[in-house]
Amino acid sequence: MGSAPGKATLGDREFQSVMGWARSGLTQACVDRYWHLLQAGANPARILFLVRSRRQRAEVLRRLQVLSSGLVGPWRVETFLQRVGRALAEYWPQVCARVPQLPCSFEPVLLAKDLTQFLCGRVCALCPRHGEVFANIGLDEFQIWDQVSSAAYIAGASGLTAEAVGSRLAAAWPENRDPARAEALGALGCCVERLWQAGLQLGALDFGLQIRLFQEHILPLAEFWQEWDHLIVDQAEESCAVALEFYRQGQAHLQSQFFSYTLGGGISLTAIPEAVACFLLENTQVRFPEASSCSAAGLVRLGLQIARAVAPQLSSRLPEPPAGRLPRVEVLEGETPFAALEAMVAQIRQLLAAGIPPSRIAVLLPRMDAGISLSLQEQLPEVLPIAPFPALIRYPLVRALLTAAEVAHPHWGAFPTLPAWWLLLSSVLDLDPIRATLLAEDTLDPVGRALRPKTAVRQPERVGFANLERYQKLLDWLRSYRPGPSLAAFFQRFFAEHLVTASPQDQELLQLLTDAAQRFRRAFPTAGDPAFLAMIRSGQTPSNSRFEPDYSRYLVVATPAAYIHRGLEADYQFWFDITNPSWSPSLWRGLYNSHVLTPEWDGGVFDAARDREARQQVLARTLLNLCCRARQGLWLVRSTFNYRGEENTGTLDLLVLKAAKGTACS
Repeated sequence: MGSAPGKATLGDREFQSVMGWARSGLTQACVDRYWHLLQAGANPARILFLVRSRRQRAEVLRRLQVLSSGLVGPWRVETFLQRVGRALAEYWPQVCARVPQLPCSFEPVLLAKDLTQFLCGRVCALCPRHGEVFANIGLDEFQIWDQVSSAAYIAGASGLTAEAVGSRLAAAWPENRDPARAEALGALGCCVERLWQAGLQLGALDFGLQIRLFQEHILPLAEFWQEWDHLIVDQAEESCAVALEFYRQGQAHLQSQFFSYTLGGGISLTAIPEAVACFLLENTQVRFPEASSCSAAGLVRLGLQIARAVAPQLSSRLPEPPAGRLPRVEVLEGETPFAALEAMVAQIRQLLAAGIPPSRIAVLLPRMDAGISLSLQEQLPEVLPIAPFPALIRYPLVRALLTAAEVAHPHWGAFPTLPAWWLLLSSVLDLDPIRATLLAEDTLDPVGRALRPKTAVRQPERVGFANLERYQKLLDWLRSYRPGPSLAAFFQRFFAEHLVTASPQDQELLQLLTDAAQRFRRAFPTAGDPAFLAMIRSGQTPSNSRFEPDYSRYLVVATPAAYIHRGLEADYQFWFDITNPSWSPSLWRGLYNSHVLTPEWDGGVFDAARDREARQQVLARTLLNLCCRARQGLWLVRSTFNYRGEENTGTLDLLVLKAAKGTACS
């Protein structure tokens, strides 16, 4: 394909972009650009390579190392948020000089989502109107904190002030539907302001505040722009408004910029794909790689037809891929979702029997339904679901460690429940359920709030004398423990002395827990350890794994967003429960609307019609991306009735079939 007009050079500077479909070599084009700069004599320390995720960073580094064996970095490959955090740390004195609320500190403390929610809960508890305004909106306190922190992140990434958050949401809400909700939306600006002010006073910054400070106080610094000469951005369609402003200012400061843009991409909460596309078309020389149709042009064409059927208003800038036969789209149907599931499993078994590797098959669900996911795993051992990592508190070992900390620190005033004490004994002493029950019931004194010695056990021979000796050593250790320098140190010492035969997963969980304790101490030095335990027990801290499985080896079950964000692809895809409205959920959450908090909102009321239009845009992009990640075939799995026994009235499957008209459908 040819090139689109645009400003390719300014003096001796180059501004280029490459646009193509998902899986069409866009990341490789960025890697090749990096290699070209190195061959031209560029210093790798002065090339900034921005990627979308840590997972993508690892892949880019792998490719760079293959290309440039023998060349040692430094490789400056980062996500935009990593670059923001690093810049704040490097120029922290300059930022502190311009923001008087910030304390004098060596560098900022960067808050992950769980710490942001904890801080949000603390500041909202001090607001006299908070409970009244949010009393009847159908959200628990934890959900309110989660949504406030999410809105703060989107607003910061969009460069909005806290005041603008509430005013935008209130203006966009169709007030006649629910005046109480309109009042709560307007009050959200107060919540975000309190969160950000508390963060500034602590020097502890959530994601949104980090990005706002970057825009306001780092981008204007001349020395910031002297760090590098070249910028490469992969998946620029996922960029937020502040990132786009960074690119704009880079036009005046950098020697070159190179962007890759996925046609039809841009489905993250903060993404502004249309604005990024306009910037690239106006300011860079655009080219479409010859491989932009992937190896399955028919599926790309099908995806484009589906996208335009779902959202006719989808940008007309999407070019047509080469003509070719459209792939076969088949329909599997059952009376209920579980009957449809059985039909899908039967079809998958046929593919496996024909020699198709499990890794070449993917099942996409509108949301991760536990019943469906478990049923698939039971019937197909090759299945691996991509689900959010559970909270740390979901792991028995973590609950046991928290209980041990409470028992060893009696001044906290906590005392274990019988289930908690049973779990501690079971985990630490490695007892079977019967022995753990007998030991727990005889050694816990709930009335006197005390723990009894081994002599209190009524049937010692059933518990086992060796187990009783180990129990007494554990009890003596807990009673004699004196508070150490940190809670993280307690976890490590207890683990080392009482779980000497721990598994690798146990070691990882210990590291995650100690890391969380250390982050909490740095962020909130005046908050007590019981506050940290309360945060962990509330389920706010996830168990993000350092050893995420290699999904490309399995038959993956995932939501479309999880599948796309991990860069997966397969020969055959099954779109399950295609009539489920969860394939296209409303952009309105309980307390925010991500679209309203980005520059793409036009200021109008975001009523049902506008919501439907925006949802269709997101869905169209999503389905187009899914089609680009398939190679051989597509199955639509639908049911006549939903889980409630009501007749399905969704139209998505009909739109998809309409788009595939002319193909062999069955």
